[in-house]
Amino acid sequence: MTYRLGMRVDQIALQLYTVRRLAASDLPGTLNAVAVAGYRSVEVAGLPEIAGAELRALLDEAGLQAIAAHQDVGRLRASVDEVADWLAALGCPRVIVPWLPEDERRTADGVRAFASELNGYAQQLGDRGIRLGYHNHSFEFAPLDGTTVWDVLLAELAPGVDLELDVFWASVGGRDPAGEIRATAGRVRLLHMKDRAPGPEPRDAPAGEGILDVPGIVRAGREAGVEWYIAEQDEPQDALRDIGAAYRNLELVASGPS
Repeated sequence: MTYRLGMRVDQIALQLYTVRRLAASDLPGTLNAVAVAGYRSVEVAGLPEIAGAELRALLDEAGLQAIAAHQDVGRLRASVDEVADWLAALGCPRVIVPWLPEDERRTADGVRAFASELNGYAQQLGDRGIRLGYHNHSFEFAPLDGTTVWDVLLAELAPGVDLELDVFWASVGGRDPAGEIRATAGRVRLLHMKDRAPGPEPRDAPAGEGILDVPGIVRAGREAGVEWYIAEQDEPQDALRDIGAAYRNLELVASGPS
């Protein structure tokens, strides 16, 4: 990973879910450690309950900005306005729905109904200057009624709903991450840069330290119009060490010689 592929260093972010266990006991210290690792932008998830303005103050103190936040669809169902108010106080321009409830994805029609619901939320949030997106896991790529959850979502989600492709879970689901990025060009705006460790069982690894073709993924992202390359692990071996390794590896891709 020693050549320039068009990703800028200022497009690298961290999904704070990676450091959720540390943040649970020391949120300010954890945010400072994220900044020391090199990050200047973060995606919010997995943190203790906190007011948007309070979190923004902590991020500001650490020299970080929130570029997106995960919110369960249940929160949008309870009150789109409350979610929008929290994001506005945080200064965060994008919200990502990270999960399609299991009982709502048993049939293709159920997935279509979910997509229609997200389209409505996207319009409401758009009126507040906030973009809505959806994040995948691996179940989206499994067969369902002659199609897949992923293909139904691609067909039914409005063009204004962003896609956040998790490259690890796409790989676990049997898809080529770079191929999926190219297939969703113009719609995929964020990537979860979670690498895949060698071995038969799916385990994540810091970006650049697994078996996924990170340079190829970044190249596809550049061609597709991806805005953010977000380092993440669900189960890091050592959270601070791993986020540092991921940042350094992504920085090499962004900063290597032409």
